[in-house]
Amino acid sequence: MITNSLKSKRMNVLKHLSPDQRRVALVIALNIAIVIIESTVGVISGSLALLSDAWHNLSDVLALVVTAIALGLGKRPASATMTYGYVRSEMMATFINAGFLSLLMIWVAAEALNRLIHPMPVDGWLTMITAAIALIVNSASAVILGGHLHHPHHEDETPHHDLNVRAAFWHMASDALLSLAVVLGGGAMILWGVPWVDSSLSLLFAGVILMASGKLIAQSFASLMDKSDPERIAGFSSIITAHPSVMEVHDLHLIHPATHQHYFSAHIVLDENLQLKEIEMIIERLRHDLAHAGATHILLQPETLKYRDNGHNHCNGHTEHHHGHTE
Repeated sequence: MITNSLKSKRMNVLKHLSPDQRRVALVIALNIAIVIIESTVGVISGSLALLSDAWHNLSDVLALVVTAIALGLGKRPASATMTYGYVRSEMMATFINAGFLSLLMIWVAAEALNRLIHPMPVDGWLTMITAAIALIVNSASAVILGGHLHHPHHEDETPHHDLNVRAAFWHMASDALLSLAVVLGGGAMILWGVPWVDSSLSLLFAGVILMASGKLIAQSFASLMDKSDPERIAGFSSIITAHPSVMEVHDLHLIHPATHQHYFSAHIVLDENLQLKEIEMIIERLRHDLAHAGATHILLQPETLKYRDNGHNHCNGHTEHHHGHTE
């Protein structure tokens, strides 16, 4: 009875998962198995390349978990306590995961340098066979995730989820290449008996992964600190000031809380004689144009000449000159 109850609960959970979520869940399970296998064999064989590849796969498991969470949280509406939903969860998790991975790769690089100075025997066969298994699993994971590449079939489907899984697809594809490199390194150790190949590959992996994780840390930190994009702000400002009814725009703010989210707000000065219905039409037109330019959350505050800033626009603490349109 208990077994049947557990099976029915699992079936109910699977029914509520989207196709993308099911693919990600399967890839997570496959990669957890690879992490366990590569870590165990890496310790037994003495291969640092296998260990570094295992830890990189572990970071990918964490990234895939974040992807799965993002896919789930994206369906949850905003609430009274979470008025913006969980839009920042992606960047917070990215910052933590990338930081954790960077620390691991620093350790790998230090250990690789130590082994280059003091070589240790490495079991080439175990390394090559295990890396070959990882290569197959990572390739299969990429194929599984590659099945999501489609255009939305329904109006309520958004490209955000599709792009989220696309990033995971490229992660798995890059992992397959790293596993292939370990396979080749194991073959070199078998053929020519050169243990330094393992340490050299580990050092190379550590350097490449550190550069990638460093970029992720910088991007996620900038997002969490609400860093703006001056070029994008200038583009949005041009769209607003191009409207003949807008006399001036000021107090522009732009944040980037998630990969595909751009929250934009601005104050627009309009003629005080305009009717409310006319103001609404102006704002609707601007919202349409801004959304077409990439803004995903738009807040425009209409104001009268009383708030005109004499041709100066206060944008994120900086004073800039804008040419508004007058009638």
